[in-house]
Amino acid sequence: MTALAVLAGCGQPEAESEQSAGMDTARIVSAVRGGLLRPVEQGEHFAIYDLGVKEYPPTTFLVQSSGKPIDLGRDMQPYMNTTDLWDYLRTNNVTPKEDTPSEVYLYNWVEGAQGPMVFDVGVVVEDDTEVDPTSGFEIKHYPAMKFASLVYEGPFPHEPDSGWQQLRWEERAKENGLVYTERLYRELYHVFDHETRQHITEVQIEVR
Repeated sequence: MTALAVLAGCGQPEAESEQSAGMDTARIVSAVRGGLLRPVEQGEHFAIYDLGVKEYPPTTFLVQSSGKPIDLGRDMQPYMNTTDLWDYLRTNNVTPKEDTPSEVYLYNWVEGAQGPMVFDVGVVVEDDTEVDPTSGFEIKHYPAMKFASLVYEGPFPHEPDSGWQQLRWEERAKENGLVYTERLYRELYHVFDHETRQHITEVQIEVR
């Protein structure tokens, strides 16, 4: 049985085997925490699960964006602090779409993976959501897309005992006959667990 088939049986609304109308946060967390998924790689402090290929309809995000291309690393840090973003959501009564990740990081590659990118950090919102143009936040509409999807449970890269380097998302996709478009890489932070450092993150690359 595939990981997607397992997810379809987790007590959440039924979904097609390779298509998701949403981001299925509750279903994924339930499957991971309930031990329903078989790891493709596992260490003492982390586990990696392969969810295969997932297709999404057009999706709308409210983000704080670099606006212009930046490099991986230090340039990203100002956008990873989401305190002002959450203050804006609360103050303006904007509610993230139900059953979506706590936060999403979107790496929009300019000339190929791991190079300069427009970096967006935000949440999934309803398509008709609007923002004050002077707020510093933006609405971004992404088209229907197809992703190779891995789930990682464990410490983040900057934390001790991380197994993040074992994800090998591009290599795993290639092993399954998929081609990374090198247009978009994204991280869906389904659960932040700072106490145990067992965060649940879905890592996705757009494929064809």
